[in-house]
Amino acid sequence: MRTFVLAMVAAMAATSATAMDLPVPGLALNTDVVAAHKVDAETTALTATPELEYTYGFATLTAATTVNIWDNAGGITIADTFDVLPTVEFGAAYQLQDNLELEALTSYDFDAEARGEITLLATFSF
Repeated sequence: MRTFVLAMVAAMAATSATAMDLPVPGLALNTDVVAAHKVDAETTALTATPELEYTYGFATLTAATTVNIWDNAGGITIADTFDVLPTVEFGAAYQLQDNLELEALTSYDFDAEARGEITLLATFSF
């Protein structure tokens, strides 16, 4: 449990300065740092997901990848993350109306040189 608390403190400290607007209008760098603890498996992990986002009007394009930072089995694992080529998730979203969003998602694994499944979503909110 102490490990989980330390990971949560690190996550909260890291997320305070992770979102930033870049000098290009509509371009932003957003980063999520997540600490996760699985009770039954007794594992704890800390990951970061930097995401580059470009918004133009009602359309948003994103590119992101997940970086493993730490886990209770291997300790600090961020150096191991860069031993292989990344998998990058791509997305495009369009706000058709106030309550209807269309979205397309895919990924590309540079290590396996393969594209992931293409997912098309329509979200109706009410």
